[in-house]
Amino acid sequence: MSDPGDGQGTSSSSDEDDLLFAAGAALLFGPHAEPYGGPIQKVPCRTSALSGRAWVEEVMSGHHTRIMDATRLNVDSFMQLCALLAECGFVPQHHQKRVTIEEALTMTLVMMSHNMRMRMIADRFNHSTETDCIGAIDGTHIPACVPRRQQVAYTNRHGVQSQNVLAVCDHDMRFIYVYAGWEGSAHDARVLDGALTGPNHFPVPPTGKYYLVDFVYRNLPGFLPPYRGRQADVSGRRRGRFATAKELFNYQHSALRNVIERSFGVLKRRFAILRGAVPNYMMTTQINVVIACCAVHNFIRDQQPNDMYFANPDEGDPTSHGAIPPYPEIQPLHSPPEVVEQWTAMRESMATHMFNAYRNTQHRT
Repeated sequence: MSDPGDGQGTSSSSDEDDLLFAAGAALLFGPHAEPYGGPIQKVPCRTSALSGRAWVEEVMSGHHTRIMDATRLNVDSFMQLCALLAECGFVPQHHQKRVTIEEALTMTLVMMSHNMRMRMIADRFNHSTETDCIGAIDGTHIPACVPRRQQVAYTNRHGVQSQNVLAVCDHDMRFIYVYAGWEGSAHDARVLDGALTGPNHFPVPPTGKYYLVDFVYRNLPGFLPPYRGRQADVSGRRRGRFATAKELFNYQHSALRNVIERSFGVLKRRFAILRGAVPNYMMTTQINVVIACCAVHNFIRDQQPNDMYFANPDEGDPTSHGAIPPYPEIQPLHSPPEVVEQWTAMRESMATHMFNAYRNTQHRT
């Protein structure tokens, strides 16, 4: 990587200071965020007329003293620092990112310049301080062609020979982990157990963050499933009418977790080889084909934002055949009982807070 100070007439010390600050900004406000137009509308909380991005744009285009008061930098210096952050890869830029580099930098500068607490920053920039969901997990079946001696193991509950593929995707429909090759008869929870206990480099969520998972998985730290039972059933519930906190939680959970189904749907509609009539390749080749398709899927997502499949992703997984029965004896992560209790209490608190906000909104209307 070239020296960002080359040709700029700045000192080495200044460059080092800039890089040090850039690293601090990246730690404070990382690039992971939901894209605009995401699949879920959260219960209103940060409801300022100006979004964080709009406020930054207003400050930058307004009187020159406004940005100086807010960030201690003038517009030119501010944009130079944004360019430095992007060039050095501290805060990667992407057209789908909800939090732009300009907004992330402004949040950092405002916090340091005015000693503002995170809740005040969150309120000004309309961002949540709650626990972060970083993606969704699910399994899908890809038709497989296997030797006769393995056909029973690869025959799924619908009588079709397939490989059970576990995948993790982010909120922008990119696959961040793919675990292919399991027999079609394997339960989704068993496949996750293999991913977590084997040498497969599974991206375990950092403390305080989690993946959304289906009800077939256990409610353990890092993995957040919906509630089970009749009180939590939203199958016949009309949008916007919820009688319990569990109903509302499950509705919001399903709306957000649907990103993995839509990702599978885009993947399979684009690549016909994943839908059936599998050529007589060796199983290792069939596994590599799945992984290669996911890699190309991600590349297209980055390079072709107007791709027709991503523009119409709502059909879901075309090979999905309804709910999978639970597999309660699988517990892929070992967590002490008190830790599991804390995680369960966190879900209860989240559901209660969500429902209280929903009822307040209903009363106002």
